[in-house]
This record gives sequence, structure tokens and C-alpha cells, in this order.
Amino acid sequence: MSGLTADFDALDGCRKAMLGQAGQFGGLADGFSGRDIDPSMFGTAPGAGPLAVAAAHFDAAVGTQFSAAEKFLRGVERAVDAVRQGVAEAEKANVGTIQSI
Repeated sequence: MSGLTADFDALDGCRKAMLGQAGQFGGLADGFSGRDIDPSMFGTAPGAGPLAVAAAHFDAAVGTQFSAAEKFLRGVERAVDAVRQGVAEAEKANVGTIQSI
């Protein structure tokens, strides 16, 4: 295919964007630890204890989801990098083939 070129800058930009977003989600995840929450935060109402337990579960679930998002985006970044490297190697091999003709 004559005229086929890869936009390495676009691939690099995508890779860097994924890495940046992964870092942001990782930072958010660090703020959620699933720690125990003192029921007194919710006052002296009879439902304060169960509300504190529910809040702790929510805290843990949110942290888990942000960590999963970070892991997923880092995987996307690695996949884009692998595509970039594969295309670069293919182009290099094609140039060598064309020059030997």
C-alpha cells in the first residue's frame, strides 16, 4: 500500500493521555481506604451505626473502582505503546525490504 503512514505523534499523545488519566484515578483511589467510620459523625440517632458501616463500605467500593480504572488505563497505555512499537518495527522492516529491491 503506497502512501500508508502512521501518525506516531497521535499514538504518543494517546499513550500520554492514558498515563495522565491513570495517575489521576490512582490519586483519587488513594483518598479512599475503606477505613472504619466513627458512628458519632452521624449524631446519636439509632441509625448512626448502620449509616457509618454503609459509609465505610461505600468508601471501600469507591476506592476499589478508582483503582480498577487506574489499572485499566495503564493497560491501555501499554497496549497503545505496543501498537506504536509494532508499527515502527513494521515500517523499518518495509523500508529495508524496499531498499533491497
